[in-house]
Amino acid sequence: MCITVRRSTAPVVTLMPWDPATLTITIPAGLSADAAITAVRAVLTELAVPQPPGGLVCCCGRPLRLPLIPTQRVIEGAHIAS
Repeated sequence: MCITVRRSTAPVVTLMPWDPATLTITIPAGLSADAAITAVRAVLTELAVPQPPGGLVCCCGRPLRLPLIPTQRVIEGAHIAS
């Protein structure tokens, strides 16, 4: 089973960065792409998973992908129903 990365909107103080039962790294939803890569690399380093320069790899050698949070579109003239 491979390592997965997920983003969470839970308060940062309650996040478990590594869940060994599910092999999941959890990062805060609001991190920029650069900060997210740094956070995931830190967890992988603690797990002794060698990382290539500028990338993220699972313990099996497969590249890891960070989950994206889509940006909200703003539509001019849109109103909230009340």
